[in-house]
Amino acid sequence: MMGAVMLYRSVQTAIRFALTVFFRRVRVAGAHLVPAAGEGGVIFVGNHPNSLIDPALLIAWGGRTVSFAAKDVLFRSALLRPVLRAVGAVPIRRAKDHGGGSVDNQDAFDALFARLADGGAIGVFPEGISHDEAQLQPLKTGAARIAMGAAAKAGARVCIVPVGLNYSRAGRFRSSVLLRFGEPILLDADPDNGA
Repeated sequence: MMGAVMLYRSVQTAIRFALTVFFRRVRVAGAHLVPAAGEGGVIFVGNHPNSLIDPALLIAWGGRTVSFAAKDVLFRSALLRPVLRAVGAVPIRRAKDHGGGSVDNQDAFDALFARLADGGAIGVFPEGISHDEAQLQPLKTGAARIAMGAAAKAGARVCIVPVGLNYSRAGRFRSSVLLRFGEPILLDADPDNGA
């Protein structure tokens, strides 16, 4: 366990350094709104305008140890696989990556439920794809299914933390980015809490 934490911290430090070199300015707003470790599970739910940079920003400045649901085809890359494992990424099978038929992700959902039940943090991009459009793409139901499933199945206290990512010029060296955390939305396993 201690080795995994040290590996994560090493990867986090390397990612933060790389991002501060790449971006002229990284501005973080609302970090005080992110529940601290020990205050229950957290799901960071954000827009997805810049591919692998988006999860990297959350790893670097999310204030928690953040795991991600990542499309399983990324794990085929010899370069990405060790990094994905180091940050605790959970492979998700997408129908379009597997011939368009139905796929079974129950094992992935169970792994995400367990992380939240243990008070961990995960990141989800409900658009399902990275894009450079000016508006959000249609949202997938995965983030809601994970949050509600963890609260119901694992009896976990879960906060959904909205995340907005805004790039001055996505993908441009020495551009800037704003990472904004919103008010957490509490989902509690207690059905009488009014949530």
